[in-house]
Amino acid sequence: MPLAPLTKPVPLSRAWLAVVVVVALFAGGFIATRLPFGTVPLRVAEGHAFLTSEGKKGAFQADNGVSSSFYGNVVWTDAGQPTVGGRPSCLWDKQTNSPRPAGARVEAGYRWVRTPDGVSLPIVAWLKCL
Repeated sequence: MPLAPLTKPVPLSRAWLAVVVVVALFAGGFIATRLPFGTVPLRVAEGHAFLTSEGKKGAFQADNGVSSSFYGNVVWTDAGQPTVGGRPSCLWDKQTNSPRPAGARVEAGYRWVRTPDGVSLPIVAWLKCL
């Protein structure tokens, strides 16, 4: 038996319409806050980091084998204080104004990036002195 087409509008009270709109806005807002707009998930690993003699660049060697270079003014954290710019305090000796020869134990956030020619390499985004 075929369904009969609707010939009359379905009545919807203003209260139900308001409920539908509020639920749709809430669901849309919830979904929008969970979407990763502008964020990039980073991998986190512990390892050792060192700075070059002038302190402008550094190297990170993770315990899991990943190695990467980074700029000396990377975002870094020491004793819970995040710092943008400057040299990581655990890698630079302010008294001698030189890098610490043994480097330091750090935690690093890095991301694998693919270059236009298809090569993938890790790039360190931040360091945390341990």
